[in-house]
Amino acid sequence: MIDWLSKHPLLRFMLTVFALLPACFLVWYFIGNFIAAPAVVLVEPVLLGWLGDTVASVTLRETDMLVMSNYGETGGVIMAHTAAGNQLGYPVDTRTLSYSIPFFTALHLATPMRASWEKFAWCLLGLWLLLAVGLISTTLKDLMLGLGAVFMDQEAVPPTDVIALLYQFSTLMVPPLAPVLLWAYTAKDSPAFIGLLPESLRPVQDNDRST
Repeated sequence: MIDWLSKHPLLRFMLTVFALLPACFLVWYFIGNFIAAPAVVLVEPVLLGWLGDTVASVTLRETDMLVMSNYGETGGVIMAHTAAGNQLGYPVDTRTLSYSIPFFTALHLATPMRASWEKFAWCLLGLWLLLAVGLISTTLKDLMLGLGAVFMDQEAVPPTDVIALLYQFSTLMVPPLAPVLLWAYTAKDSPAFIGLLPESLRPVQDNDRST
C-alpha cells in the first residue's frame, strides 16, 4: 500500500490533507475567539477612525465581532441612540470567514518544506489581514442594510455597488481561495509540491541541463 501511494503523490497528498482537516477544524472550533482576536484588533481602529460618526464600539464576544452604532430605532425610525433610548448593534460571525486558517494549516502541514514555521507565520499574518478586510466589508454591508440612508448619505461611506462587490469578494472568494494561493506560493520550491505537478510543469533540474 505504501509503495503504491509513493507512486501516486497527488493521492497521497490529498489523503494527508483529509486526515489533517478534522483536527485543524476541531482546534479552530474550540479556540475560534483567539483565532479571530488579532483581526478584530486590526478592525477596531479602522472602523472607529473611518466611521466614528456611526460606529460607537467594536468588541469580540466569543466568536462574534459586535459593532455597536451611535444610532437607535423607535417606531421604525432611525435616530441618535441618545434620543431613541436604545442602541443598534450588529454582530458579525467571524467563523464564516476565519475557516480559511484551519484550511491553510492542513495544506501547510501536509507539505514538507524549508523554513516551514517561518512561512506559516507570514501566511497566517496575511490571512489575518484578509480576515480583517472581510470583517470590515461585512460590517459595511450590515450598516448599509440596517441604517439605510442615514449611513449611506455620509461622505466617508463608499457607494452601494462598491460595498456589495467588496462584501461578495471578501466573503465568497477570499476564504476558500486565499489559503490555496498562499500554500502554493510558499510550497512552490518544495519537492513534495513539485511532485504534485504534471511533468510538463515541473522545473528543469540542474542535472537535466547538463550537456
